[in-house]
Amino acid sequence: MKSIIRSLILLCVFAATFVSCETYSDPKVDYSSIYPLSGEWRVRIRNTNADTLVNKTTMYTFGTYNTSDNSTTQMWLRTTSSIPSFINAIYNVGAKSTWPPTTLKSKIQCDVTGLSFTTTGIIQNLNVTTNAVIDTITITEGKVTLNSVSMPSGVMSDRISFKLKKSKSPGVTYLVDGYRRTRWNEDETFITFK
Repeated sequence: MKSIIRSLILLCVFAATFVSCETYSDPKVDYSSIYPLSGEWRVRIRNTNADTLVNKTTMYTFGTYNTSDNSTTQMWLRTTSSIPSFINAIYNVGAKSTWPPTTLKSKIQCDVTGLSFTTTGIIQNLNVTTNAVIDTITITEGKVTLNSVSMPSGVMSDRISFKLKKSKSPGVTYLVDGYRRTRWNEDETFITFK
């Protein structure tokens, strides 16, 4: 009787081993219609006229995402953090700005195959919460370069860069440059990337 029980236990262990070794294929990932242009980005902003960073210690968060009709030629560009220094240089009163922080939300043209994006002329910039028109913007030289930033966490990340002109900052060109957000803590404030 004991040998039958031992045999059954041994048989169950072997059966469990073979069942647990079954392999499954990787799940299918559904990407956005504009991937790899879509994503969440950590960026630094440089005033190219003064050749200085808008803020030497702060990274801002941008999102690029598909339109509601899943267009492959248009995408939304949106800040998910306020950028107070965009207008401070012009509207300063003493040490305090008289204007609220600025956000960006604009539908722009994109080329998924060429990994590039731009505005067609001057377009409206909307408030991210109210959709009211804040000002107008022009974006040029927008591009994404895959696996081109070596992050402190040890992973490679994609890079995004574009030039931005805003009607509330006449004559100023901003260079927005950054990397795809990894969510690793050590990567969140990595401002000195090359």
